[in-house]
Amino acid sequence: MSIANNDPASDSILLESCQKLDTASLSDALDSLNIAGGIAGLNQQVSGTRCAGFAYTVLYEPVYEQRGFKNAANYIDDVPANSVIVSSNPERADCTTWGDILTYVAIKKKIRGTLIDGAARDIDTVQRLNYPLFSRTRFMQSAKNRVQLKATQIPIEISGVTVSPGDLVVCDSSGCLVIPRDRAEQVIQRAQAVEQTEHKIIDSINRGASLEEARELHRYDQPWLSTQEKLAES
Repeated sequence: MSIANNDPASDSILLESCQKLDTASLSDALDSLNIAGGIAGLNQQVSGTRCAGFAYTVLYEPVYEQRGFKNAANYIDDVPANSVIVSSNPERADCTTWGDILTYVAIKKKIRGTLIDGAARDIDTVQRLNYPLFSRTRFMQSAKNRVQLKATQIPIEISGVTVSPGDLVVCDSSGCLVIPRDRAEQVIQRAQAVEQTEHKIIDSINRGASLEEARELHRYDQPWLSTQEKLAES
């Protein structure tokens, strides 16, 4: 799999590959390359949903001076299809930056999901629409007059992990992670090898091997290696 940056065809290959991989395998692949990608503390708000897409980053800041009414941010009009919105409202759990209107717009625009470092509301509606939403908490209180949009499409940090515009974001029931865009091909290849290794271990156990025997046979010490690489090392 050879993938060029910012090419629609290669973007489609990346997204299709990530849709087939769980975050556990992708996390193991990131670990094998010493890349910090797991975003701790974000919770799946709609059971059974997952998303994979390119990060569109949003950063909020407090309203320090009250000069007139501070309305909700309208950045979503600029978010392209196949994005995952990654929104940071740092250290704020007292007001929400996501709700039912943004969810309706996101679905219409074919946005693949949303991560909120902060609070989300209208969860009943989000669940009814089966939209992939991951947030740190839930709270009904509006962001209006409390926080305002500071910037979009800049690197942001969540739980010590940097998310840059265009990075690959994948979320499922196990959590959320980000893959640097320039390492995506390598991470995906290793994650695919991890899943193949684990399937082989389970198959060996079903055939009567002990867990220790199966792990040793299929090189679970380095599950991200391809079959050819494992043979070369043996």
